[in-house]
Amino acid sequence: MSHPYIAYLRAHLPAMTDLLTKLVMAESFSADKAGVDAVGRLIADELRRRGAEVSTFPQPQTGDHVLGVLNRGAGRPILMLLHMDTVHPAGSAAARYKVEDGKLYGPGAFDMKASHVIALYAIQTLQALGQMPEREIRLLFTSDEEIGSLTSRPLIEAQARGAALVMVMEPALADGRLKSSRRGVGNFTLVAYGRAAHAGGGHERGINAIQEMAHHILAIQALTDYARGIATTVSLIKGGVASNVVPDRCEVQVDARANTQADAEWLSAQIYGLRPALPGARLEIGGGFERPPMECNAERLAIFERIKQIAEPILTLDHGPSGAGSDAAFTAPIAPTMDGLGAVGDGLHADDEHVILDSLVERAAMNALILRDW
Repeated sequence: MSHPYIAYLRAHLPAMTDLLTKLVMAESFSADKAGVDAVGRLIADELRRRGAEVSTFPQPQTGDHVLGVLNRGAGRPILMLLHMDTVHPAGSAAARYKVEDGKLYGPGAFDMKASHVIALYAIQTLQALGQMPEREIRLLFTSDEEIGSLTSRPLIEAQARGAALVMVMEPALADGRLKSSRRGVGNFTLVAYGRAAHAGGGHERGINAIQEMAHHILAIQALTDYARGIATTVSLIKGGVASNVVPDRCEVQVDARANTQADAEWLSAQIYGLRPALPGARLEIGGGFERPPMECNAERLAIFERIKQIAEPILTLDHGPSGAGSDAAFTAPIAPTMDGLGAVGDGLHADDEHVILDSLVERAAMNALILRDW
């Protein structure tokens, strides 16, 4: 016999698909404030339809953050954490949107507009079936997760403080597993300074900043250790002004990943410990880990086991690691946190990004059970 939540949501799958289509077509590239704000207005309307008190947090450059609250003041809150921005520039949807073989394709469909639909319909299901819990539920939609959550982090941490559970609505792993760990994400900038000179007539007087930086590029790349879960990527490089000038400046951007806080600290120390290799050269280093790792520790496993038990009437859950970062890293030190509660799909950040439409039903039902029974 089908679970009542599944039956209700399956009957509403066409409406869920329509809402997802509307959200995908309202493109919201992180750098496009107007686009993100348009999605925020859609979300605010949907929250109000479900009786939520809606607040917006204006931002001058990124999109405005949106918070919906139900049952304000009733018991320890549960926070559902979502983001509205995507990595896809405006104009992507027209070429990529389609519904085919039970999948909806489009920029941001999987990461994470399907999760918007799932969260909203989890609430709607509980309301329609008279099973809303007597506790405060917060739904926070942020605007800058894909670019580091620089404006949203304080708000995320404030809303998580005191929460009984933080449900991070990032998409599931491709096979549906929840995300029980997240890599820490660091961004570093290195600038090497040398001395400019003519590449022919004054070569001996020059100090080549690109040559200096080459030593550090190799040293940074050598820090990668897959067995430890450490990855370093020198991803952008700028240097030189003309082919006949010894360059006096070279700058690189470094992406750093680590599975544990100890390794994040070790990696930071290694990068900051670099010293100039050429006589007379100078090195400046900045940046650090913007998102700490979320480790799969005993607390995380206990949270997963409880969620697995709650969801058992609908599906059998498993968990696994994610190599990317998320806002779960900010909430995990503050409140019980589980990640990957969103849709099932594939093509994360790619041209073929898509969500499996049936997963909207299953995951909305799962989230409704968690909200009701946690």
